[in-house]
Parts: sequence; structure tokens; C-alpha cells
Amino acid sequence: MGRARIRDNISWQAISVKLSTRAADNCCMKWYATLATPMVKEGRWNDLDDYKMIDAIKKADPSCFEEVDWDNLLEHRPGEICRKRWHEMIKHLDRFWAMSFVDQIDVLSQRYCPDMIPYREKDRSNLPDS
Repeated sequence: MGRARIRDNISWQAISVKLSTRAADNCCMKWYATLATPMVKEGRWNDLDDYKMIDAIKKADPSCFEEVDWDNLLEHRPGEICRKRWHEMIKHLDRFWAMSFVDQIDVLSQRYCPDMIPYREKDRSNLPDS
């Protein structure tokens, strides 16, 4: 198999096994060709940024979207990109439009557990460039 086995710290082999109908390379290509957001495809955002952003928002403890200091949320990402990614993330929540901002944060923080950040950073530093 090619380099698609692990890309952006995703084990495409594990996904392939779970699906049982596609090879790892095909799963990876499908994700980046049609399923991933343009921000991920273009390399403007990575999965570790999701964890860091949710953690930073949760620590800031805002009660609404407008209370988030988006421009200073992540030092390596501009506020415009953080806001755009936030909107992409909440669109995948069931009935996101009916949820309060605080509820959106709670749901996403369960998905992107901040305790995993050190492990994700360690895993990312051990990966070859893809």
C-alpha cells in the first residue's frame, strides 16, 4: 500500500477494515477528493487545530459567539479561518440551529476531548510529511 495508510494522523487502514468494502488508499482518496472540507484539502486547517480551537473556546467560557476573541484564539491561525472552521464544525451537529452556543461547545468538546491534544501532537510529530 502507498502513503495513504496514515495521512493527517488518520489510520486509513483501520477505516478500510471497518468499512470492509474499500481499500485504505481508496478511503483516503475519497475523503480528500469529496468529503473533506476545502480548508482541510487546501492545508489551511488540520485535525489537531480542531482540538486546540475547541479547548481554547471552552477555556474562554463565552456565553455566545460574539464573546469569542476569534482573532486571538489560536496564535497560528487568523480569526477569519477560526470562525469559518467553527461554522463548518457546527453544521455537522444534529439540529445545530436549535442549539445554544454553549450547547454547541459542550457537544464539540465531547467529540474533541482536550485531554487528547498532547497525544495528537506527539502522533503528528512522528508522522512523515504527506
